[in-house]
Amino acid sequence: MNNPDPKKVTIGDYFLPKNWIILLLLGLTRIISILPFKALLGLGSMLGSLLYLLPSSRKYIAKRNIELCFPDLSEKERDGLLRKHFASLGIGFLEVGIARWKSNKSLKKIVKVEGIEYLKEAVKKDKGVILMSAHFTLLEITALIAREGITENLPPLVGMYRVGSNPIINRFFRATRLRSVESLVTKFEIKGLIRALKDKKIVWYASDQSFAGKNAVEVDFFGHQASTTSAICRFVEMTGSPVLPYFAKRLENGKGYVLQIYPEVDPDTSDPQKYMQNIYTVLEEHILQHPEQYYWVHRRFKNTTSSKDPYNQS
Repeated sequence: MNNPDPKKVTIGDYFLPKNWIILLLLGLTRIISILPFKALLGLGSMLGSLLYLLPSSRKYIAKRNIELCFPDLSEKERDGLLRKHFASLGIGFLEVGIARWKSNKSLKKIVKVEGIEYLKEAVKKDKGVILMSAHFTLLEITALIAREGITENLPPLVGMYRVGSNPIINRFFRATRLRSVESLVTKFEIKGLIRALKDKKIVWYASDQSFAGKNAVEVDFFGHQASTTSAICRFVEMTGSPVLPYFAKRLENGKGYVLQIYPEVDPDTSDPQKYMQNIYTVLEEHILQHPEQYYWVHRRFKNTTSSKDPYNQS
């Protein structure tokens, strides 16, 4: 895999007025990344709190998701969780800078891996491994599992990514992830993913967002039906690769991060819905540890067989 960039940056891109604010923000992020870790967290939390004060459709979506998933909370408690979520989003913005520019030596001090024994046992099967991840506000931190000094003696990691619409932003995020992974594939390059597994590499894969298509199945997620793709079942059938749920969490009081690897999922893919439900059960249990850190600003409960749109404000 040679990681071709489908939206290459040209010299002219730097002179477009629409990109000046992007370049300024990236420059500020680079400067901010020099700050001590706890200062970064505090600044990110302040940024998120400011975002919370701004009216936006994303704020409504997050509010609605929290209402659906935590019906037992009081209105005051749900609003508190929403505020914490936006603080977590703000921190997540700056964590991209941490992943991009902090040295491996610095990262090793704040990142701990739990469940590494499960991953090493899976690697011994010699069939490649799928780390089944999900979208949290600290997504870029999740990629650190393959960073030098964080883990040792593991096969190369191949990550998935989404091509950005802006070439400058796209290049920045690609460069960030390529500090941790050997190569990147998009959702349109599934053959590359299969090839990586057959080459006995580790694939970092996240498919927890809403999906509509021929491979769609519905799972129970916090008591509601959520549409997801069962393509992972096909990957398992083709390669025999073990699948391990894998999620990160940000510890309180600036104590760093835990990259949590869970035991292998039952390899029986004969019932895709049941297979995906097993993964979502682990995901839900992980979210409950730090619910503000999940990516609630996504319309998670659309594309289901239910005729009612839970995000319809009319």
